[in-house]
Amino acid sequence: MRKLAFSIALCALSLYAKGQKSASHSPHLYPGITEDQSHQAHKALDAFYNGNPKESERLLTALDAIEDRDSLPPLSRLLQVATSVIQIQRDDAENSKEEKRLRKLIADAAAEGIGECQKADKESDVYPTFSLMQGGIQGFQATLKISSNPPKALSEGLGALKYLERALDADSTLMDANMGLGIFRCTAANAPLMIRATLKMMGRQVSLSGGLDILRRSAYDGQYTSVASQLFLIQFLSPYDEELRKEKREIFRSLSKSFPQSAYYTFVRWDESLCFYPDSFYQAKTRKSLEHRIRAVEPEDFSGSRYLNLIKYQYTLINPHPSASYAPDTSMDLHGYSFYPVFVEALRVRKEIMNDSGVAPKAVLRNLKALKDSTLALLHSSGMNPSNIHLFEWHIKDALRSKTWRKKSLANTSDEEDSTED
Repeated sequence: MRKLAFSIALCALSLYAKGQKSASHSPHLYPGITEDQSHQAHKALDAFYNGNPKESERLLTALDAIEDRDSLPPLSRLLQVATSVIQIQRDDAENSKEEKRLRKLIADAAAEGIGECQKADKESDVYPTFSLMQGGIQGFQATLKISSNPPKALSEGLGALKYLERALDADSTLMDANMGLGIFRCTAANAPLMIRATLKMMGRQVSLSGGLDILRRSAYDGQYTSVASQLFLIQFLSPYDEELRKEKREIFRSLSKSFPQSAYYTFVRWDESLCFYPDSFYQAKTRKSLEHRIRAVEPEDFSGSRYLNLIKYQYTLINPHPSASYAPDTSMDLHGYSFYPVFVEALRVRKEIMNDSGVAPKAVLRNLKALKDSTLALLHSSGMNPSNIHLFEWHIKDALRSKTWRKKSLANTSDEEDSTED
């Protein structure tokens, strides 16, 4: 059954990737959504996911004016909230001023969108679409509070779920509503016992596998939140399970192919590879793939330039002496990712230890531990979004866990105990 579900997911992902090549996208129109409105929304989404958020924002602002003029459901406001939340979650703002602007954009778009939804006629055939949009907006807002204020995120998330469930009960074709339901269940499955117990008392049973199945519905069949759902799916799919790992790799490939001007998907793909299954990174085809991506990407903003630079740091693990066009800009301020060059150096030392047939000298082991400690210290002081900090802390600790290399230096274990080992 599990393999069948996996095969279906990959088939749906393949169809999704092919659909991305079509300019019209041929979407299923939700009640109240016009063909032109949907087309403009997809143009904005394509711009955003292809590394041009400013163009996406411009298109969504223009779409908002059309929706106001023609009294259409506020699809543009849902997408503006979604894309801005994603930027904050990824720490893509160039500075504090830009982050404040994004947060204000979220608040304004959310207020406008929810206001329009609350005015909708609950007896109309179009109301399920409004319910989807209100639940989606509130759900995206709640995700920003998961790390900083879990109780409030839970409360707001439950409020959003009611609208999403109401939308699906009225119209099961509103597949985008599954995104919020899936994220909630996946997050709740990993929440502290007290929160899970509270949900159980409320009659809400949660499980990670169930959450993944629901999230896949919006990831592979959704109209407007398919890519966002896939980005969340990447975070929840375990890198330790072979089938889930294959699914995740297919998502990375699909996104990289669909949005060739974005360096983000390539960076995340190879970061995961380096941390959990590094042998797949150190291959000749990886070098060619990275070189192709570095040549192809033309960044539109700070975040695009940063992800491209991070890929170049990864590339130095395969080619330590790259030409100028492939070499990272060491003067660039990586902001929250300031830990990454040190992490790459730690990965380099780890690779050398694993390649050495002899016993690693104590000095090399001390250096690796110092690099690991420095990487974690830089991460924790980076000012990154807490969710990102937890994610990369897990990646760093797993990549540099001592059991992967200590077997090569048993004589030194008493002197090289790793206090940070999980």
